[in-house]
Amino acid sequence: MLISDHSDYPPLGVLDIGSNTVRLVLFRRLSNDQEPEWANWYEVFNIREACALGEGLATTGAMKAANLAHAVRAIRDFRRALVTEAPDAHIDVLATAAVRDATNAGRLIQAINRAFGAPPRVLTGEEEARYATLGVNYGLKDATGLFADLGGGSLELSLGEDGPLTSLPIGVVRLRETAQDKRGKARKTIIKALKNIRFLKRARGETLHLVGGSWRHFAALHRRLENEPIPLLIEGYVLPSRTARRFARKIVREKSHRIAPYLRRPDRAKTLPYAAMVLRRLIRQSGVKRVRFSQYGIREGLLVEWLRSGNHQQPKDDRQFMLNLDEPNAD
Repeated sequence: MLISDHSDYPPLGVLDIGSNTVRLVLFRRLSNDQEPEWANWYEVFNIREACALGEGLATTGAMKAANLAHAVRAIRDFRRALVTEAPDAHIDVLATAAVRDATNAGRLIQAINRAFGAPPRVLTGEEEARYATLGVNYGLKDATGLFADLGGGSLELSLGEDGPLTSLPIGVVRLRETAQDKRGKARKTIIKALKNIRFLKRARGETLHLVGGSWRHFAALHRRLENEPIPLLIEGYVLPSRTARRFARKIVREKSHRIAPYLRRPDRAKTLPYAAMVLRRLIRQSGVKRVRFSQYGIREGLLVEWLRSGNHQQPKDDRQFMLNLDEPNAD
């Protein structure tokens, strides 16, 4: 049975080219009686490939050739999966910090253009912040407070969809590389980057909503070490800010190889201490009362925007939104 079977609406999908992973997610409308409209749409397909496109970018300005080739293969594999599973899907292809910053992003952009009939939409940091905020609202309607999306290359912050927002070059991979894996040096970089973000203080006493794989692993690790069951989704896990900050301090002081066995993805152990450092500083500078971990982010935020705008019914740009089933040209 195809993903698109038994539905009056074609699946909506996002191919997300991130600094750590390339991921394809499809959503389908499975009900019609819930409000808001996006509550009727559920994730029905999710495949990912860890391509580490942001690795080495901070020091060389370019994506590593092997990682770039890995991403190109993954994109082609994902296209074949779409042709098989959801040939009528509406697809948007997004790229974030790694593609935005790399001097050799052209090859990847060309591969996407051949596979999907359109180049990716390379998001600005501010667009990332907005979509991440909408993604949190996909899981928690009318969420308020401070929103923080931490990736491999950047950190996006906002005070809500209509509030101030910014993007900072302190993603976990970039931090580790620019600091040469020296945590004291990384801490100074974080303090300097966040020092002049004045709107953080406006979140005092509110909730800090955390988006991104690093912080999901942080939450799962906390649950495991507290002997709590670890759900498939970490959505909605809440910690008092003091508890989160103390636990983050333990992670910062711990050796990466001692953390790795407790993680679903052991490769995250090398960057998790940097995520913990960012979290500690955000809590201290903002004065938030609690932190809440979101399973959702940019991809769900894009879904929310589609459904609010009606673009899923009449796309403004078919080149960017409809899967091109013609066989792509060979290299």
